[in-house]
Amino acid sequence: MKGLVLAGGYSTRMGTDKSLLHYHGVAQWQHCKNILGKANIESFISCRAEQTSSFLEAHLLIDPYQVGPLGGILSAFERYPDEPWLVIACDMPFVDEEAIEFLIQNRRPFQIATAFQNPESLSPEPLLTIWEPHSYSLLTNAYQEGRRSPKNILEQAAINLLPCPHPQWLRNINTLAEYQNSF
Repeated sequence: MKGLVLAGGYSTRMGTDKSLLHYHGVAQWQHCKNILGKANIESFISCRAEQTSSFLEAHLLIDPYQVGPLGGILSAFERYPDEPWLVIACDMPFVDEEAIEFLIQNRRPFQIATAFQNPESLSPEPLLTIWEPHSYSLLTNAYQEGRRSPKNILEQAAINLLPCPHPQWLRNINTLAEYQNSF
């Protein structure tokens, strides 16, 4: 299994690159990389070409699609199509080792993905998910059809949907006010 930290967004609502914010004493991309490392998962940072200088000493996957998270996931599968990918969005600062371990322990490789169910929306959370190798063709087809929402793709697929024992894991921080109130 490989790990993918999605850090290629433009962070327009935040006004600054969300992947560089500090919640845990290091940049958020590094924190995500660290928790994947504790689970012995080799991790990659998905980013835009102009961001590469921000991610020193990291394996980078440049996202040529620039269509949001789907592009990052597709870029990962293009690099390693036969590996499952545990995806974490960099704007989810409350993901910890327990969340990663819970996903891994409850993984069902024969399904398209293993994802948490968001307790508020009851939808799958696509950006803290293990995407299995056989999801690659499904993702590629969705992209070719103009469908760009990983959440919608999961909603229409046979997935392992897990209740989230700690809803805080799924909380994302998108604005400066949310960031300031997260401490």
